[in-house]
Amino acid sequence: MNEQFLDKRRLYGSWLRQFVQELVTNSSVFWIFDMVRQSTLRGVGAYFVSLPHWILLGSSLIQAWVICRDSEHRYWWHHFIAPMIYTVIDVMLEGMNGFLNEPYHIVYWAWAAAMAITYLLQTKARWLAILLKSLFLVLLLPANYMLSEWDVVSLDFGAYWLNDSAHLFILLGTLILGVLLGTANIMRDHFERLLAAIAGHFEQIASWSFDDSLIQQAYTDDRALALHSGERTVLFMDIRGFTPWSEAHSAHEVVEVINQFYRAAESIIKAHNGFKIQMTGDEVMTRFHTADEALHAALALQPVIASKLSAYGLSFGIGIHTGELIEGLVGGEQTRQYGVFGDTVNIAARLQTQAQSGSIVMSQDACQKLTQPLSHPSLENRQLTLKGKTAPIAVVVLPFRMST
Repeated sequence: MNEQFLDKRRLYGSWLRQFVQELVTNSSVFWIFDMVRQSTLRGVGAYFVSLPHWILLGSSLIQAWVICRDSEHRYWWHHFIAPMIYTVIDVMLEGMNGFLNEPYHIVYWAWAAAMAITYLLQTKARWLAILLKSLFLVLLLPANYMLSEWDVVSLDFGAYWLNDSAHLFILLGTLILGVLLGTANIMRDHFERLLAAIAGHFEQIASWSFDDSLIQQAYTDDRALALHSGERTVLFMDIRGFTPWSEAHSAHEVVEVINQFYRAAESIIKAHNGFKIQMTGDEVMTRFHTADEALHAALALQPVIASKLSAYGLSFGIGIHTGELIEGLVGGEQTRQYGVFGDTVNIAARLQTQAQSGSIVMSQDACQKLTQPLSHPSLENRQLTLKGKTAPIAVVVLPFRMST
């Protein structure tokens, strides 16, 4: 799945939510069952004044924190963090003999091992791992019930479960519940993975038309794609003489040249913080936040695009203009497209038509927005009368000559 844009928190919740989920489904589950068992046998007051039980809770919290701190780098041994911490401290308090004499310590380590096994199985047999985790989870109930009657169990483990109908009902009922819970979790996991795959698929499709930042904003703000105005520097680039060239070549050759043109332009424009390019025939249009970015991109485009097109006897021209425009989604109910509109776009397109082979025609409006004065060995100042404009527009022309 492509996870470039989708914030995982929208699927799996915040860090706090993941932390709580980890506690109640793994790290502190044994502590919860142990608390219920001990409180039932000895009373709530006696449980909460017992230091080892607080150590058990603290160890569980530490384990959950470690696991959620970087959930993408989770390891099987993380499931032994809480048992290790608890064991070391409890042995220091009660000694090794005291620790080993408590059967619930053995069950605790068995529970941790079971969780580690299910984690290891996730990559090889995900459905089996989910089923086993559900079974191990519910089996803590009969396990703690058994611990509450350990004096009887220790005499004959098999007889304790099989010769008493109430005990057998608890065991079999728990196993059935575990299977049902596991089946439901397998179905939920399949649904979640399907949703994630669909989201990734549509993200990939969206990334072909929308900028990364727009996709990220659209997840949290429905207005991100709405029409809005702002100042941008627009760049147009067009292949010169492409129509007659296309008539003399096969469709396969035409597509090959166009793809080379688009790919080269896209990579350079992206490297200079340009917005997603819009492609129309043999023309590329994009916009930048600043005139500096647009100029640097155009200067980088000159040698690369010239090299690509000269092999086919073709050239190109670039036009740049800065001004106010409107951008956002336009269209009907069935078809919509994100675009930029306004006289700024029209002027940039007209300037591009005036650009000679390999040259850049940049309006004075764009030049005035540069942070550093424009410096070029073959700089030319001109006045151009553009189609649809009554007054001439002051421009700067930056020619390009291929090095030999």
